[in-house]
Amino acid sequence: MSTSPENKRPKTHYELLGLNALEPDLAVVRKSFNKRVDQVRIKIAEEPKSPRWPQMLTDMTKAMLVLSDVRRKNDYDQSLGGKAGRDVRLVQLHKLIRARKVLDDEPLEKARKLADTLNLDLHEAIINQKLAPHDVVMPLYAESLGMPFVDLASMTFDESLIPTVPAIMARQNTLVPVVVDDGQVIIASPKPLKPEMEEQLRLRFGAQIRQIICTKAAVDLAISRYYSREAALAEMHSVPQGSIGSAADKSSSTAALKVPARVNKAELRQKKLKIGAVSGMMTAMAIIFGLNLFTQLGQTNLTLVYTSAFGAGLVAFALGFVIVSD
Repeated sequence: MSTSPENKRPKTHYELLGLNALEPDLAVVRKSFNKRVDQVRIKIAEEPKSPRWPQMLTDMTKAMLVLSDVRRKNDYDQSLGGKAGRDVRLVQLHKLIRARKVLDDEPLEKARKLADTLNLDLHEAIINQKLAPHDVVMPLYAESLGMPFVDLASMTFDESLIPTVPAIMARQNTLVPVVVDDGQVIIASPKPLKPEMEEQLRLRFGAQIRQIICTKAAVDLAISRYYSREAALAEMHSVPQGSIGSAADKSSSTAALKVPARVNKAELRQKKLKIGAVSGMMTAMAIIFGLNLFTQLGQTNLTLVYTSAFGAGLVAFALGFVIVSD
């Protein structure tokens, strides 16, 4: 075997994925990556004890993370002698869908109308109406954002990252940490992270955050594996406020408000007496006023007025006392 310096040179990202140098077409990059991953997985099954193939899978995944990120790919290409200052402007999703011939104008317009009506993103409307498969639409959505799309099934998770993210945070925000690449923690989610969530994650990991886009089904599967519903519920009842984000704090506080307080029997009796007395007095006064009016018209007498008022007041007092529940 030759030991020339050329053979010792580390492979470029393009070589790892079996691509021509500086390959510009992201669809070609993705197709080659998926093909290589399938081949390596076969090798892993054939040689489960060999460390070579899992490491190759990790290396290819990290190469894909660079080559599917528009700006990072541009920088990497320059490091290989590519043209500096290449145009890295993003392309809108509907234009990508037309250019890649995923949908014709009619179904695309149908999806756009649904998106406007229901306040959805275009890719969500397309997937909801089953106009195109999610594994076709989501890569294009990621490309329109200039972000990498990765099939989580092809990635090896760094499970040491999992405990840093609370289950309730992962489930409420549909995200999962995947791996550390170039000193940055890779977070998978089907939508771009909100700035405040990205900042929370940055503080938790003590490192910069970089996001990859994946399908919702894929991230839901990872969440069910690493962040169970039971773990999230346990956190809501045991973790101090402020430690798992404002959304979780609100849920925990709401749950606490629903716990009934211990009833003080003496205070309740006094409350009943007060309400009963007020009810009786109000009823008696109303009857006195009404019957006095009739008396002035000569249609009744004072004895009937006060007897009726007294009786009605007692009834109202009793009712006011009884209807106050414990």
